[in-house]
Order: sequence, then structure tokens, then C-alpha cells
Amino acid sequence: MRTDRRRIQTAVLGGADSDKPLMLPMEAIELDAFRRAHEDDTFWCGTLLGGCGGQLTTKLYTDRACHFAHHPDLDGLPHVCGRRSRGVDSADHLYVRSAASAWLAGRGEQATFEYTRTEGAPVGSIVDVRWRHGALRVHLDQAVTPVWDDGVEPVLGTMVPVDRGTLIRRWYVHRIRLDSVGTARHVRIGTEAFARPIEWFALDECEMTERGLSTPAVQKIVQARTAPRPSLWLPGKARKVPETEARAQALLRRLVYARRIESVSLVKQVCGEIGDLTGVEGELQEQLEAAVRHARIWLVEQNEVRRKLFDKLKKAVAEQKPGRVRRLLMRVNATAAEDRTDSESAVYERAITYFESLDDLTRDVVEAEADREKGAQKAAARVRSVLHRLRGYDAYSFDLRPQVEDLLRSAASAGELLMRGEARRVEVWKKRAALGPQEQLRVARRYWIQRSCPRCNAEEGKDCVLVEGPSSGKPRKDGHNERLQLVVDERKAAQRLARQQRKARQEVEDPAEPMRPAPEPREREISPTRPLQERRPKTDREGQAQEVSQKTAARLHHQVPHGDWYRMVCPRCHAGPGKLCNNDDRVGPSEKRQLPHDERLRRVLQSDDRIGPGEKQKGARDEGQQQAVDVVPPPRARPRRRERKTQETAASAARTWHAREVTCPKCQASPHSPCTPHDPHHERVEWAKEFTRKLWG
Repeated sequence: MRTDRRRIQTAVLGGADSDKPLMLPMEAIELDAFRRAHEDDTFWCGTLLGGCGGQLTTKLYTDRACHFAHHPDLDGLPHVCGRRSRGVDSADHLYVRSAASAWLAGRGEQATFEYTRTEGAPVGSIVDVRWRHGALRVHLDQAVTPVWDDGVEPVLGTMVPVDRGTLIRRWYVHRIRLDSVGTARHVRIGTEAFARPIEWFALDECEMTERGLSTPAVQKIVQARTAPRPSLWLPGKARKVPETEARAQALLRRLVYARRIESVSLVKQVCGEIGDLTGVEGELQEQLEAAVRHARIWLVEQNEVRRKLFDKLKKAVAEQKPGRVRRLLMRVNATAAEDRTDSESAVYERAITYFESLDDLTRDVVEAEADREKGAQKAAARVRSVLHRLRGYDAYSFDLRPQVEDLLRSAASAGELLMRGEARRVEVWKKRAALGPQEQLRVARRYWIQRSCPRCNAEEGKDCVLVEGPSSGKPRKDGHNERLQLVVDERKAAQRLARQQRKARQEVEDPAEPMRPAPEPREREISPTRPLQERRPKTDREGQAQEVSQKTAARLHHQVPHGDWYRMVCPRCHAGPGKLCNNDDRVGPSEKRQLPHDERLRRVLQSDDRIGPGEKQKGARDEGQQQAVDVVPPPRARPRRRERKTQETAASAARTWHAREVTCPKCQASPHSPCTPHDPHHERVEWAKEFTRKLWG
């Protein structure tokens, strides 16, 4: 047997006969997470995949796609496997089985599956799904030709062809495709009709009806095909149509109308007229034959429905159930008022006699029950309308509160008239309402779109999608609260950090003096020649001047010459020598600070190369004197004259800043660079003036 060199991308879990499919990620970074998630599992080349049943291992590559591989044989030679399909779609039939089983289980059905093997068809080409009320045959490839009239509805893969005549005769056909999502494959059902594009839906949006598998597109197609087309006539633009062709088109419209109003007699009459029509050829003749064929099938179905209707009416009369007799009589009058047989007429007369013999009290009860039924039908219609409006939501917010309350009230009144799918969706909203509405956060889309969503796993730059309900996978109107909360938390953290930095700057600029216990006063002799002087309290003007002086002295950029600002590395933002400090606390509109950080200026002040020996001795002497002052209070002396503060030099920060020396807040032109297109901008001039005022305090 020749060895197949293609890479194996799918396997089964647990054993060779397992039906649990698995797809291996192709990227190395994803394979690491895959291995951690399945460190206790084993992978097999399953027999349901057409494999040899041997155990597989994972192969990690950085220069090509990762894949499964067989363990080598006992003799050390490469393992030989006859598996025909090894790509990502080689396990689609197992994914179809898993999805269909879960879908039918949610509707109270238990299905059996069979991977039918016909002669020459590989395993996985066909999947037969059978349950108590129906059956489907899924064709995943072209190996087997679909059969349309054997009682099993075909569902075709995307590559299985269908001819035009089949589309016209059947009105529509169903398609199936599987999309890769991570390491899984998701099933999508499509509806294809003549002259219509294929519309795709999630499996949860599909239902099983009397017609078979139904999607939202099927309802539109059936409604469009069964509605009579209005005749159009424009004066002066009438097209000459042969009389036979016009007669045939009129009969087709009458037949559609007769089936729509469920008139058996009219359908029989139109079919007879079509059979007597001659002179029609080509495509129109095929349409007439198809219409008559479907009409006869419909007549057979109506005869069976009619027989069951009269049987139910006869049973209701025998069991003396007036409410049921009333409902069945209304249906008989609507659908079987003509061409009754003798037995049907006898059952009808017996029901009329029984209903007329009821007393007034019983009739009032029956009428009240009928009113409740009408109310339940209206409530069921209301439920369907509200559910349709709620399809685009997967969370209960305050805005949806009136609609959800209306939904729950209507569902309680509708009772058993709701279908299973509708009842499940109502139950979901009931659970959400029990938890209470949650507030929808308000964050601009341009902010939350830059983050990935932790709930629906939407990537950066992509909108959130619905994670629950029949519209799951479709774009959501707004981002999930979990995604918006990331932006809110980040803003709160930034505000908290800004407050901390502002508080730290205030402490540096205006440090609070530590509280020290007041020293006990020593008794001193009062000099007779120098009388004791009372301390004169400071005036308000002197206190304000002293406070301004302390604030000015506390500004470090006043104490360091401008030429030494950027001489050393900043310990806060790590800006190198000669580089501006980063504007991490948002002081001004530029990315760089106009003033260096206080930590950088403090390092310059404390550097050894700026303090000479004389200054060190003077500093030590001043420190010693300060300690002595703290221990022993100095004797009172004549208040000395306040020394005048030296005028700031041109090299210090307290000077006039020109427009060219600051960053332009409008065009972001760097210092000493001209503004574009007009130099300078008014905003740059005003910013220089404001910066000068801030520096001078």
C-alpha cells in the first residue's frame, strides 16, 4: 500500500471506535494551548474516519502547519495507513452527527445516525439522520446522487450540484456547510431557490414542520409562491401574448389562489381545465404539469386531513365535549362545507343536533372558553412579535424591561399554543428577568473596539456578536458590558493614579513640617539693661509674603540652572542625559514635559560635582546649627531685617518663554521648529505666555 504524504488534521478522542471528532490547530502558538487542554486525552485515527484505528500524536512545527502523526511501527518503519481523507473537513460527518443530535434533543427528539456506505462511496459521504417524526439524508460530497422522492429529505453540501428543474419543481432545496471556529466545526443550513441567492442560518434558527426542514427563508419562499400575482396593465405598453399562453398563466394563478384558500372543489375544477388546455409547449407546459402534480398530491393530503377531521368530530360528539364540538364544527364549515359524502353529512348533522340541544348555561361556558382561546391565540401572536424584536439582544437591560414584561405576560396567556422553540426562548428571558436588568454601560465605540471581548471572544477592531438565541453569531448593536468594563476600569485607574501623582507633587512643593514636642523653657536671668520685649504678631501681609517665599523656594526648577536640568538621567521616566522627560502625568498637551521631573532636579541638587568643599562644610555647619536650635531655643534678640530674595537670573527657569521654545499644541511642532503652515500658531503663543505665568507663580 502506498503511503499517503498528506498531513492529518483530524482525529477522534478516546479510542479507535469513538465518534467524538477533534481538529488540530495549525499554528504552533495555538498547539501549545491545545496540548495543555488535552494533556489527559488520547488521539486516534478512528475507523469512522476511514482510518486504521492506530493512535496518533501531535507534531509541532514553526515553518509549516502542525498536524497529527502515527506512532512508528515496532520495527521502526513509518506507519502505513489507508485513510483517504485527512484534511480539516475529513471529520465533517461526525460534526454533523454531534450538532444534529444536540439540535433534536433540544426539541425532545432522539435520533439515530448511520453513515451509509454505498458501492464506491467513502465513509462520511452520506449521513442518515432518522427520528420518530422525520428523516434527513445529508450529502457532504458528490459521491452519491440525491434521490428526491423516497420520503427522506436530502440536504446537499456546497459542492453537490442541483439542476434547474429540481429547483423549480421543489421550490427550494437545503444546503449545509461547516465553518471552522477554533478547533471545532460549526454547522450552517442554507436555503437555495430558483433565481434567489443562498441564505444561511444557524441550526438553532431551523425547525421541523409538516413540510420538513424549514428555515426563515422557506417561509418567505412559500409565501411568495402561494400568493397570487396581481395582473399589471399599462395603456400603450401592453405586450401581445398568445391567447393560449395567457390562458395557461391565468389558470396557474387560479390554482395558486385555490390552494391558498384551501378550496378542494376549486382546485379540482382548475386541474380539469388545465388538463383540457392544448397548444402549450416548452417551459410553460412543464410548469403546468408540475402545478397539477403538486395539486393532486395536495388533494390526497386534504382528503386524509378531511377524514381525520370528521373522525375527531364524531368522537367529540360521542364523548359529549361541547367546547371541542364547537371548534371542530367551525373547521368543518370553513374547509369541508361542500361535496360532503353521506357519512360525513351524517356526522355533521349529529354534531349540529347535539350542540343545539345544550342548555343556555353550558353554551355560556362554551362561549367563554372560546373567548379564552381567542385571547390565547392573540397572546401567542404577541409572543412571536416580541420574540422577533428581541432576536438582536442577548442580555436583559433596563431599555428592554417593558418588552420583556410584555413577553412574559403574553406567554402566560398563550399557554400550550407556543411551539417548543418559542417556549425555550421565553424561558431564557424569564431567567434573565429573575436576575434583574443590568445597566448598559455607555462608552464610545472608538474606545472599546480597540480591545477584545472576554464574552464573545471578538477580536480587536471587530464588533461584538450575539452569543445566545436564534441570531447567535450575528453582529450585536452595542458592545458587551464585559468589554466596556475594561475601558471603565482603565479610566478609573488612570484617574486614581493622577490623583496620587497630584498629591505627591503637592507634598514635594509644599512639605508639611513634622510635629515636634515643644521644648521646656529654661529659666534665664533678665538683663536689667535690656528690658523684655514683647513679640509683635505678624501682620496678614507679612504672613502671605512668607508663604509665597516658601512656595517659590520649594520649586526645584528655580534652584537649578536651566543648563543643568537635563545633565543627569531621570530616575522616574529614565530619560537619558540631554533628553526631555516623558509627560506621564499629563502636564500640558505635548508628549514631553516642558519642565523635568522633581526627582531629576533633586538628583542634580544632591550630586557631588555641584557641591564644593566649602559648600559641604557650610551645609554641615548649618545642619549642626539647626539641630542645636531644635534642642536649645535661642535667646530673644532684636528682630533682624528680612533679607531680600535675590533676583532670578536669565539661566534659571523663571524667565519669559517664547513661542519657539515650547511645543505647539495645535500642530505638535517641537521646540525651535516652525509651525506648519503658518508660523507661529496663536495657540502656541498663548501656551508660552501661560507657561511663563506658571513658572513665575
